[in-house]
Amino acid sequence: MKRVSASFTTEISLLCNCRFATVEHYTAAMVLSGAGDALGYRNQLWEYNESGPAIHRELQELGGLKNIKVELPDWPVSDDTVLHLATAEGLATGLQIEQIVSVLTGKTGEELLHEVAARYVEAMKDMDGRKPGPSSILGVSQLKPGEEEGYRVPYNPDGTGCGAAMRSMCIGLK
Repeated sequence: MKRVSASFTTEISLLCNCRFATVEHYTAAMVLSGAGDALGYRNQLWEYNESGPAIHRELQELGGLKNIKVELPDWPVSDDTVLHLATAEGLATGLQIEQIVSVLTGKTGEELLHEVAARYVEAMKDMDGRKPGPSSILGVSQLKPGEEEGYRVPYNPDGTGCGAAMRSMCIGLK
């Protein structure tokens, strides 16, 4: 694979008026995302509770936010974090600066998309005690990693939820 010069990387950084995240930034964002998800999920008790006042009342009964120790078995992560980790793992399998440039120029990295699809298929095996929604279950069941365009699923006009947003933060960090 051809190397890209440091000056070219600097030019890209200046063009997009951004700086690249460090491994420390990436790790902190992923850990905090998972902790926030576990807190909001509360082992299925709060994720589907539509009453903010009721959640706040329960939080106070638990001693307030500062007294909560987010750890297993009482505070597992939801399906969203499991699939967010699958996205991150798929991206971490080899996205190089050349591939980033390809994405910026409109070319696709099909190998990377197949890798993310494969990670999603595997991650769906870790849903015991979690509640993936029907859109997630259907979408992942339609993935065929390794087959031509096996990372694509048809548009679902009945799809609901915010799973795509929950599972994509790591893309911006990469």
